[in-house]
Amino acid sequence: MYNKIARPLSLICLLAIILTGCNLTMTTAPQPAGATNIPAEAIYTSAAQTLIAQLTQNAPPIIPSSATEAEQSAENIEPIATFTPLLFTPTQTGTATPPFTATPSLPSVTANMNTNCRNGPGPIYDIVGSLKAGETSYAHGRNSTSSWWYIENLRSPGNFCWVWSGSTTLNGSTGQLAVLTPPPPPATATTSGVGFKSSYAARHKCSGDYYAFFGVTNNGGKDLQSASVKIRDMTAGTVLSSNASDNPFLTSTSDCPPGEDLLPVGDSAYVAGAIYSVPSGHSLKANIYLCTKEGLAGSCDTIVIQFTAP
Repeated sequence: MYNKIARPLSLICLLAIILTGCNLTMTTAPQPAGATNIPAEAIYTSAAQTLIAQLTQNAPPIIPSSATEAEQSAENIEPIATFTPLLFTPTQTGTATPPFTATPSLPSVTANMNTNCRNGPGPIYDIVGSLKAGETSYAHGRNSTSSWWYIENLRSPGNFCWVWSGSTTLNGSTGQLAVLTPPPPPATATTSGVGFKSSYAARHKCSGDYYAFFGVTNNGGKDLQSASVKIRDMTAGTVLSSNASDNPFLTSTSDCPPGEDLLPVGDSAYVAGAIYSVPSGHSLKANIYLCTKEGLAGSCDTIVIQFTAP
């Protein structure tokens, strides 16, 4: 029994010594007289609780800072930048720009020789301008047979006149050219001075190239001295040949240019233009232009002949 009491008392004394070293005072509850049987576990628990209470009471006080914790936290908090959300505004969809459409270019007309420009499509009209060999203007219209081009008059800018297709070369498409109604002929005009009739006659090879031959008969009142023959391949849309000559008149379809320089009134002959190796069956058109003087001068007349390549 002594040992049971002595061991707990020893532990209590040890705790008392520890508390004394820490300047702590432990009050011991009065003990009743006589020996009491106290369980050791209870003594241990009571001693521990007493020690904890004494440590808590004698702990050094917490010195508050100059600012409360909340205030100090508030002072140390960095101001938070206000975030303004960016609102996305969709870009307005623009109207699509229509694709650029180029203005169709006018076909050009280049003179193969010095040629007159008249106020109507024919030799009965007055001469109001000219195109020198190699000069170029632009076609703004044509007659119904595409044998005359309506061009800007280089000798009188801003005005227009007609040139014969047989003495010029057209570069470009005629599809956009308007068919113009020619003005009435002058009151003094007469066709009694010049005239001829013509038709396709045959094909003949000259110097390795094929030529188309056309019979012509002078049924006018004046001799003819020059001619121009221009042949187009209407199927392919190309010019096969365009030539002028002061010696155009052939006596037969077996002759080759050049020929005679004169076709008297009432006589017949042949004129020719190269068609080379144009495919058989192509649609061809010949412009035949005959004049009373050399160099396609004087009074002139023209005939358009359509035929099929043999």
